Amino acid sequence: MENNITEPSLKKIKEVVLIEAIKKRFKPMNKDVIVPIGDDTAVVRGGKGKCLLYTADMLIEGVHFKKGEDPKKIGYKAMAVSVSDIAAMGGEPKYALVSVGLPQKNVDKTARGLYDGIRLCAKKFSIDVIGGDTNRSQKLVIDCFMAGVVEAKRLVLRSTAKPGDFIFVSGPLGGSLEGRHLSFEPRVKEARFLVENFRVSSMIDLSDGLGTDLNRVAGASKTGALIFENKIPVSRGVKTIRAALFDGEDFELLFTLPKLDAFKLLGMMNARRAPFKFFSVGRMTDLFNGVRMVTADGRIKQIPCAGFKHF
Repeated sequence: MENNITEPSLKKIKEVVLIEAIKKRFKPMNKDVIVPIGDDTAVVRGGKGKCLLYTADMLIEGVHFKKGEDPKKIGYKAMAVSVSDIAAMGGEPKYALVSVGLPQKNVDKTARGLYDGIRLCAKKFSIDVIGGDTNRSQKLVIDCFMAGVVEAKRLVLRSTAKPGDFIFVSGPLGGSLEGRHLSFEPRVKEARFLVENFRVSSMIDLSDGLGTDLNRVAGASKTGALIFENKIPVSRGVKTIRAALFDGEDFELLFTLPKLDAFKLLGMMNARRAPFKFFSVGRMTDLFNGVRMVTADGRIKQIPCAGFKHF
């Protein structure tokens, strides 16, 4: 695998800067807000030991899918990306509002396909679609607002990893550009298995790639991360480590476990008692900030936030 990885200036990561600016403008006024802008979902205090999870995702033609792609697959993806956000918090999706901007050409066929895909995902994860909006648009745009729930004791954030924690991913990475980004399976069952059986110290879904999203976990947790190239699982047909790190839209789980819980999970997998397969790819550390990788030939490289950027 090639190792031509360069580090961009942090000043060029405009999406991160924009989100931070928005966070400063919209600080919570309600005491029930536990987690505001900045994680996979917002978290609001619920009743009887529960937390409510809220997320929204917008898909735009030419950015998240190509013009002419199957509208059923686009509708499925629009729901699935929000389901993946809920899973990353350890929760279960419950309700959705879906708004669509539709071009006039072939509007009936496009709308039917979109809503067939939405219904497919909603049925698979027992989600009630309870409203939304439709408008005319020059390009196809679909926005999904989703609400979910998680037990307060099982809520997982991206900002709570600790030095020494083991880093895991839930499946092979890379190759989303070949079509996998329209047909992935959100890891709700895997997330629920983890939070019900282990002390998961942090979790995020891999929407922008292992390199970028692990940097987000390390930054939010004020720690560093060391990963190993020869431990990173790659999707079939992926030929470069850059693709596994930066293609994005894998929608696998990236999570960390304390040492004893990591040994417990590894032991369960070795004994074939775990219902899912997970991959240990490294450790969190307090020796440096950011993410570094030990390459297959023993070199150490800095891994930048070089995945997909909107701006």
